[in-house]
Formats: sequence, structure tokens, C-alpha cells
Amino acid sequence: MSKISEKGRVLNYVTRPLPYLLISLPAVLSLLYVRSFGVDVPFGDTWTMVPFFDKLSSGTLSVSDLWRQHFEHRVFFPRIAMLLLGTATAFDNVAIMYLIQVCFLVTLIVLLLAFKDSVVGPNLFFFVPVSFLVFSLGQYWNMLVAWSLTFVFVQTFAVLALYLLYVASRTDPKRLAFLAALVSGTVASFSSAQGLFVWPAGFVQLLIAPVERPAKRVLIGVWSLVGLGEWIFYFYGLNVPRHRSERYFLDNPNLGVDYFLTALGGSLVRQQVIALVIGLILACLIAASLLFIYRAGKLGECSFWIALLSFSFLFLLSIVVGRSGMGTENALSSKYPTFTALAVIGAYAMLIKLVFEQRSRIGAALLGLLTTLIVISIPVSYAEGVAAGKELEVNRERAARVISTYKSQPDEALTVVNRSSWRVREWAPILERLDYTVFSESERHN
Repeated sequence: MSKISEKGRVLNYVTRPLPYLLISLPAVLSLLYVRSFGVDVPFGDTWTMVPFFDKLSSGTLSVSDLWRQHFEHRVFFPRIAMLLLGTATAFDNVAIMYLIQVCFLVTLIVLLLAFKDSVVGPNLFFFVPVSFLVFSLGQYWNMLVAWSLTFVFVQTFAVLALYLLYVASRTDPKRLAFLAALVSGTVASFSSAQGLFVWPAGFVQLLIAPVERPAKRVLIGVWSLVGLGEWIFYFYGLNVPRHRSERYFLDNPNLGVDYFLTALGGSLVRQQVIALVIGLILACLIAASLLFIYRAGKLGECSFWIALLSFSFLFLLSIVVGRSGMGTENALSSKYPTFTALAVIGAYAMLIKLVFEQRSRIGAALLGLLTTLIVISIPVSYAEGVAAGKELEVNRERAARVISTYKSQPDEALTVVNRSSWRVREWAPILERLDYTVFSESERHN
């Protein structure tokens, strides 16, 4: 018996770190992905940061500059982060891509903490699919474009805010966690328009959280007042651009549903018809998980995961209203899985909780189906992500050559870098004067 016990202890010692290694694997692969395909060149909206570096270098940068809207977005905090990191790295876009990876890692750690605390029973091997969803290469655009820090900031700080609300409703000191949730929610709100959805999602979370009634009233009241204040502050003086999709959505609600389901399915696959079918399956699985959790009396214990679902669905509704007129194929944009995957993760965690705490056979069947969909999507997303990464690398290297020789390039060539060639013509000299990005000493020696 002693030898068997000793072998058991040795085996446990050897296998204990295995789930953590598997959970870390997608993060490592994503870092290698950026290292392989990331190119230090500003592209698209990233060019809008150039005037900010110009003002920063001349000492004329103001808070109002940072607060200035970008389309319908307030990107106050991402601008600060890009300015700080850009100043330290000569506006190395790849460095910002690595910061995006750090944000995804923070999201993963927060989800892991919530999983360990609220999902009782399963070992951490069950968390491995969550890691692959967080670091899915289906969101290759957000991994390989520096400007996408604006969207990734929203995801990370919204998830952090909702987790801190969960902590505030369960442990002491509640005030400190709640204050940190307010701060995180503020960062999310002023990183991109989607960040505002953290407030209604948090409201739903506090409404169903198992908090004593007097404390719940205070938490809901303060959260709602701060959230309402930030919504008002966000839109005050905002010139909201009109999208042709808004009228289109009202006139074509059925196509809006197709867009919603395709975008939801796009969290796992990128083929339009298959994404629509998987989106419908996911919607049914999410509805079923909520129904069974409600019937089991576990809504309060799942408040964090339900908040993730709420946040993700609010994002989906916003892009249906704002983008559905662009066609259902737009629902498969590689920008969206950063948010839509949160709905899948929320349903997955609730089904695991249902299976291990309630011994539900139906729950086990639903969990098996959802896990199968996630697992099958992993090699598909990696294959598509690598192919897209190679294509982006070629295009960005071409763009870098064009920028570095912008003086001799015709305007048509400059559109490879940005659709508005005048931006490149006007702002490339600023980068050259500052020795930034393609004009930096390190890039010239490469």
C-alpha cells in the first residue's frame, strides 16, 4: 500500500502542472503568431496616432486631444497606452501587438480565477477550451493591427470589471473590489463605444447576485449612477455618425437575425453558411443553459457568467444595428470574435457547473455538444489564422517599403498603407522626423 501511495503522490506531482501547461499553450502560440507575422508599420486607423506623437514631441498635447472622438468611439485610454509604449519603442507597432497579447492574458487569468471559484467539481483540464477561445486566431486582425488595442482594452477591462463585481458581492473587503470594478468599467467605457455595455451587464449581474438586500441596493444604486453618468459624459458633445445599416436593420429584421447568428457562429468558424448554422446551435445552447441554471436555482452563483453573456449579446445587437446593412459576410469580421467568444465561454462555464453540481444528463449532452464544437473549431481557426497572417505579413511589408520611400511614391501607391493617401503624404514626414516605426534606426538596420 505504501508503494502504491508513493506512486500516486509522484504521479500527482507530475500531472498537477499539466492542465496549466495546456492552458498556457494558446498564449505561447499567439506570441509566436505575432512574432512570425507582425510587421512594424502603421496601417489603417493606426495612422491617426501620428498627430498625437507630433503634439507630444512639441509639448502641445492636451487632454482634449486625447478625448477627441474617433468616429463614434472615445479611445482615451488606448491612446494614452499607445503614446506611452510608442514613445519608449519608437512607435513600434509590433510592441503594441505584444501589449494586445498581454491584455488577452489578463482576460484569461481573470476567467480562470472565476472558473476556479464559481464552477465547483471539474479539474482544470475543462478550462483548456476557454484558453483556446480567448487566444483564437479567428481574431487575427485584432492580433496583428496595433489600433485594435482599442477593442482589446474594452474586452479586458470589461471582463475585469465584471469579475471584481463578482468578488465584491462575495468577499470582504467589498468596498475595495467594488471601487476597482468602477475604475475598470471606466477604462472599458472610454476605450471604445462597446465598453459602455459593461454598465448594463454589471447591472444584470448585481440584480441576480446573492447579496444581502441592503448591500445590494447600495451596490446597484452606485453602479447605476456612475454608469449613467459615464454614458451621459461619453455622448456629451459627441457627433454620432449615421450608418446606412440602421435603416436597413429596421426594414430587414430577418436579415438582422441572420447577421446576429452568423456573428455568434463566427466566434468558432468563418464560413458564412456554417457560421449561421453554428450560431443557431449556440443560441439554442445558451438559452438552454440559462433555463437549466434558472430551474436549478443557480442564477446567483452564475452571475458573472450571465454578465459575460449579457455583455457579449449587447455587443452583438450593436453591430447588428450598426453594420448589418454591409451584408451578412461582414458578420464574419475578424474583429468580432474578441467579444462574441465571451458568450460561448459563459454558456460553457454554466453547463460545466450544471453537470458537476446537478448531475444533469441533459446538461452533459449539451456540454458535450458545445465542447465538440469548440474543439473542432480550434484546428480550423489556426489554419485560417496562419493563412491570413501570411497574407497580412506580405501586405504590411509592402506597405513598409512604400512608406519608407513615400517621397518618390505616387498617391495610388500610398493607398496600400491608408485609403486616404493625403494622410500618408502629410504624416509620414512626422514619423521620419521622429525616427519612428519604419524610419527608426532599428528598422533601417533590418
